[in-house]
Amino acid sequence: MKKFISTISLISAFFICHAQNLELGIKAGINRDKIELEDLQNLATKIEPNTTINIGGYLRLSTPIGLYIQPEAVFNRRASNFKIDLAGLQAFSHSANYVDVPVLVGWRFLKTFRLYAGPNFQFLMKQITEIPNNGDFKLENLKDQTTGFQVGAGLDLFKLRVDLKYDFNTNDMGSAFSYKGIAPTLQNKMVTLQVGLKLYSLL
Repeated sequence: MKKFISTISLISAFFICHAQNLELGIKAGINRDKIELEDLQNLATKIEPNTTINIGGYLRLSTPIGLYIQPEAVFNRRASNFKIDLAGLQAFSHSANYVDVPVLVGWRFLKTFRLYAGPNFQFLMKQITEIPNNGDFKLENLKDQTTGFQVGAGLDLFKLRVDLKYDFNTNDMGSAFSYKGIAPTLQNKMVTLQVGLKLYSLL
């Protein structure tokens, strides 16, 4: 992790030294979110994806050849509905609010199109897991900090910024619940559509 952060710092320093344009803006959108459970052992589960929201802001430093770095701060909700077959379905919902801090490195070409990728540092703000009223279930706590990865494509249309992203976790996010000592770990996959607005640009 230290090497990873050092690499991001070096890349950021490069863009700060060579950037000729700074842009600030806001963005919001929707997620199609699906949580996957690992380490289930003998638990038979069904997971239903949810549609959630995101809202935040971004800063973009661009170079003359179209390369840019774009750190963001985005409020994101991740949620799914769980159904566990225990001689009859036990259904309950789970959601968690995060502040995501992706650091995206991309390339802008033809003055309009963008491709990018980068790590997404995720900070848990609130967990809401409504476990069944059953003594065999126990509420567990997710990890306070996790790391994901984003890849995506975007369009710059005048002051509008349109982005389609795929976000996934590179490690587990912890456990939200346990059943008779079995604590499945969560991983998240999410498709995000965002529309942004450029508020300020310094050439």
